[in-house]
Amino acid sequence: MNDNFSRLVTNFFKNDYRERGKVKWNGYFLSDHTSSLKQEKQQRHHVTKKMAQMSLSEMKSRLQYASINYELVIVQENYTDQTNHMLSNVVGIVAGFSDRGVMIGTEHILFENMWAVRLSHDNN
Repeated sequence: MNDNFSRLVTNFFKNDYRERGKVKWNGYFLSDHTSSLKQEKQQRHHVTKKMAQMSLSEMKSRLQYASINYELVIVQENYTDQTNHMLSNVVGIVAGFSDRGVMIGTEHILFENMWAVRLSHDNN
């Protein structure tokens, strides 16, 4: 009897049983991923007032000043959404520089994509 049951169980798992675990976890991942994308879209796509365009040397100068003095910066990238509104500004402390851009917090911004840089205490 024990031998028959063992064969029956082995046969069931070998031929009939279908593991849904991966499908189930992919569903959880997809749900979490979709909600995080919606949240990111809301954060990055609200209307932002366009700043005056600055030269690259002026932006680099402000970023270096902010880096040395641990000041908060506001960086506006030259990106617009489908309705021609600027994306949200990146706000944070300058964490470092690369040869192609700057790290603001954990976000790397290329110099070629920058539109303007403001120090947080500037009024303009």
